[in-house]
Order: sequence, then C-alpha cells, then structure tokens
Amino acid sequence: MFEPLARSFGSYWVAMKPKLVMFDMAGTTVFDRGGVAKVMSRVFGEFGADMGPGSFVTLMGMPTVTAVKNGMKRAGHERAEEPGFLKEVSEKLDGALIEHFEAEGNPVPGAMAVFTKLRQEGMFIVLDTGLNRRVADAVLGKLGWQGGVIDFTITCDEVNRPKPSPDMIFESMKRFAVDNPAHVAKVGDTPNDLMMGNIGGCGWVIGVTEGTHAREALIPYPHTHLVANVNALPEILLS
Repeated sequence: MFEPLARSFGSYWVAMKPKLVMFDMAGTTVFDRGGVAKVMSRVFGEFGADMGPGSFVTLMGMPTVTAVKNGMKRAGHERAEEPGFLKEVSEKLDGALIEHFEAEGNPVPGAMAVFTKLRQEGMFIVLDTGLNRRVADAVLGKLGWQGGVIDFTITCDEVNRPKPSPDMIFESMKRFAVDNPAHVAKVGDTPNDLMMGNIGGCGWVIGVTEGTHAREALIPYPHTHLVANVNALPEILLS
C-alpha cells in the first residue's frame, strides 16, 4: 500500500536525539489487547449492528464519531448517514469506554520508566489520542498521568483534523517551540499513527506491534522502526 519511508537515514537524524516524543495512548502506552474493540462491538450491537470485535481493528486510532460512522456504514446500518443517530451512538460509546478504562485501564509495563528516561535526556513527552478529551481525561486520571513526567496531552477534538492528519503533531511542536518535524519521534500502534508521523515529516516513525495491530499489519505502512513495545525506545532514540 505504501512504499518504505522515503527519507535519508544517514548521519543527520541518526546522530541526534529527538526534541519531542509523541506517544499514542490506547494500545501504545495504555494496555489494550482487544478490550476497546470488545466495547465497540457491544455498543454497536445495542444499536442493531452486530459486528464481532475483529471488525473494529481497522477503526482503531480514529475519533469516536468517525469510527462510528465508518463502522455503521460497514455494517450496512440504515441510519449510518444520520448525524443525530451517529451522535447518539458516539456518546454511548464514549461512556462505555470511560467505564472500560476506569475498570481495566492499566499502563503498558515500563511505559512510565520510558517517559522518565527520555525526559531526563531533555525530550518533551506528549501523549496524543483519537479519544476525545472527555474520555482521555478519564484515562489519564485513572492512571495518575496528569502532570508529572508527561509534558502535554492532545486529543482529536482539539485540532481541526484527526489522524492521519499531522495536526496534533504540529500543535504540540508549536507549544514547545520545536520548529522542525525531523526533531520529532511519533510512536503508535495503528496505521493511522504511522501515516500521521510520515505525513508530518517526523524523523522517527515507530510502530508498536503488541497493541491493536500485529507486526504484519503495520509492515505495509511507512515507518522507521517496528518494535514490540515502548520499552525498546531508549535504545533507539538515545543511540
């Protein structure tokens, strides 16, 4: 689907450390082995769209309302184009996701240590997500990730265009006066994350394969590295 990332891998970026590292949340830094997909399957079923959890994997990383619209169209639901219906489903899904993360939300083992290590090396730590601010704040509150070693969080409803648009990257860069996306590392577990980093011109585009997508599913998308989980990042970014 995509050619390998067309960017020089010479001494320019290899010899430097990123100034900003941008992590996706669910599936990348927040543990998710199919839990979100199961929640989506259950909520869709309540609205007459019976789809198994596996049907939602390709919708991961999208804003709730976009995922709902695309999922309902895929299911052939007769109301898939009705804004009022999509809003109702989206609000129901947001509530169900908050309940899910409050009950089962846990950090990926080692994630906080990675944040701390990279920040000690002078990098800004940013979390981005396709979840809206309401849901993201519930997750951050559950994990105790508000403040501390996380410098900034940004959600899809706080920019004009969601993933794979790089709007969230550019907004974060402006906040920390990072003037070149080659100084940014984008880390995520979905094709949308990899496309976002590539479109944004990030110097590092790193796919995580223990989240919602297996290695084989991420290989076709542009990336500089594929790793099992975020614990591999210090070796990559500090070498």
